[in-house]
Amino acid sequence: MGGWGSGSYYRMRSSKGMAESSLPLDIRELKRKGLLTPGGTITTKWSRGGNVHSSIGAIVYKDHLLLRYTHKKTDVVEQNVFFTYTPCNYGGERIWFQCPFCGRRCAVIYSYGKYFACRICCNLTYETCNETPRDRRFSKADKLRKRIGAEPGSFNPLPYFKPKGMHQTTWDRIRGEIQYLEGIGFVELGRMLGIHDE
Repeated sequence: MGGWGSGSYYRMRSSKGMAESSLPLDIRELKRKGLLTPGGTITTKWSRGGNVHSSIGAIVYKDHLLLRYTHKKTDVVEQNVFFTYTPCNYGGERIWFQCPFCGRRCAVIYSYGKYFACRICCNLTYETCNETPRDRRFSKADKLRKRIGAEPGSFNPLPYFKPKGMHQTTWDRIRGEIQYLEGIGFVELGRMLGIHDE
């Protein structure tokens, strides 16, 4: 796999990156797809704009995955990532990755350099953690806009008609919440720009 990070595990810890811009490997998704059968192989690809930019292969063992990939187009990496389990409330077990560096239980490991590790070891944060309360309001409004088929962005109009299959009360509630969040967001933006008084 080439062109997707640089440095060692120790360099990864030196600066905060974004989980959204790293390469995630989610054990829940692998399990849902039935890919964790011992002896099986897995190929995972990441794309941007419809073009694959990174991929890895893995061999499934009873207690771990053996990841195989190329780093920076030349460095072939093999990394073992072990499984751990916790009991479910109504029987059975839930499978997790065990971080290869700290041993922490995690559902997702990330590549933010040469190796895969948990979010903490990769020193990653989520984009929403860097948002102001105002930004979070607009982000939440955009998520609600998607639920009713509206274009994200508070300057885009809300649709007049509810999506097929949505209850009228749900439609009214979501529209009202979008208008409230965006209204408060604009008031806060106006205060920041000195347009509205405190």
